[in-house]
Amino acid sequence: MTLFLQAFAQQFYALLPFFILIATGYILVKVFKWSSHFTDGLTKFLFNLAIPVMLFGVMSKFHTQEEMDPLLIFAYFGGSFILFLIEKIYAKYILKLTAQEGAVFGLGGIFSNNVMIGIPLIMLFMGSEAIAVSALIISFNALLLWSLVSFAIEWAEHGSISLKGFVLTLRGVFKNPIVIGIMLGLLVSFFRVPLPTFASSTITMFSNMVAPLSLLTLGMGLAKYRLGSNLKISLNITFFKLIAHPFIIWIMAVLLGLPAFETKAIVILGSIATGMNVYLMALKFKVIEDATASSIILTTVLSAITTPIIVVLL
Repeated sequence: MTLFLQAFAQQFYALLPFFILIATGYILVKVFKWSSHFTDGLTKFLFNLAIPVMLFGVMSKFHTQEEMDPLLIFAYFGGSFILFLIEKIYAKYILKLTAQEGAVFGLGGIFSNNVMIGIPLIMLFMGSEAIAVSALIISFNALLLWSLVSFAIEWAEHGSISLKGFVLTLRGVFKNPIVIGIMLGLLVSFFRVPLPTFASSTITMFSNMVAPLSLLTLGMGLAKYRLGSNLKISLNITFFKLIAHPFIIWIMAVLLGLPAFETKAIVILGSIATGMNVYLMALKFKVIEDATASSIILTTVLSAITTPIIVVLL
């Protein structure tokens, strides 16, 4: 019980800046009547420049990651991919969402806020020795999950069972600024290209902008919707993210025989609230923005209860 209360207090305290920035964005639009053009411009800046630069910086250092059991990657992302497919089917046949809506819905159930929430919680529950696991998952998050949803949405727009459809899909994916940032970063990492100090400093400055500006954008978006709007979709995302995601990761870890330490680490990371990037993706493709905005708030609040419970169960 003491661990549970400590975890709840730690998570609540760690998330205070998160809620303050969201509230600031909300007030700017709701009270001071800032134009929606500002929100649109900020979203465009984040999606087309700041986030790609941040991901380039992360992936350019990919070769410096400590070697770890590849089963860890298979367990976390294999489970995430399986759940994404389940969510896509569920979204199509149960919720009657379009393919584009289903892709963003699916991402909401598997993309964790592993930077702002995951790293502090991992340190609380498992100590600094588990940070390497977090860093590895964060790096592959950028590579695999962004690419997965980009491909899914481009396929929904251009894809067909033909060579032409496949080429159109690939062309759309590789024109995506997020994917461009990831791929360029991987090239730099593969060839061990040293970045000059001024470039590294610039990348760091861009990266530092992403989290606060994303939270402001979320707050501004919430001012346009009621928190409970599209509640059915929001609650479904919340269920998949906080319950199904950690459970399926745990199943994969057990089936693959992953050691207890790594299993605990990736299940904790899977149990964390939906990441802000899902809302940015919804804004980018103009689908279920209200539901994703609400689900980020819901999962962030409820994970303060569910994650400590999952840790106790582990």
